Amino acid sequence: MMRWNQQRWDWLGAGGLVLMCLTGFVGAARGQQPVEADILLKGGRIVDGTGAPVRKGDVAIRGDRIVAVGEFAVERVDWIIDCRGLMIAPGFIDLHTHCDGPIQRAETRANVNYLTQGCTTVVTGNCGSGPVDVEAFYATIETYGAGTNVAHLIPQGAVRGHVIGSKQRAATDAEIEKMQELVGRGMRAGAWGMS
Repeated sequence: MMRWNQQRWDWLGAGGLVLMCLTGFVGAARGQQPVEADILLKGGRIVDGTGAPVRKGDVAIRGDRIVAVGEFAVERVDWIIDCRGLMIAPGFIDLHTHCDGPIQRAETRANVNYLTQGCTTVVTGNCGSGPVDVEAFYATIETYGAGTNVAHLIPQGAVRGHVIGSKQRAATDAEIEKMQELVGRGMRAGAWGMS
């Protein structure tokens, strides 16, 4: 599981590498050295997410890297997956989830319901509800793992509830300061914004 925060932008590099591979900037092309791969996605329709036309081809994966996209020679491959009639695309991001609780529980943390739909990243903290303690939330996910990447938003309703409770009244200046501190702490811990 990647911890998504402003100090860690590794995922951008990895995501950029995937997109470059899928658009043909990196990896083997016709006429280059044969590719060794652990997995070969063969004969699928490749959608790279850039708006480029869909094209038929193969995707070679070695370890956790895409090493070739398109048409290329293969020297060695451990596992071939027949993708004829299927689409090959980067993982989707589900921007509106409520899996904040389930992703922390052993029986549901694999997020299989998202993965089977092609979602490899979920955004939590939506609609103002979810964990306020971003550091503890990410620590739980990092300790026990998760099936998807997680980008957490600070839930404004939960922040207010944490400070004021369920009282329907305007916040005092002191309460607003407490809420600002909670939001600041959450952003420093890696939250991607506020909902």
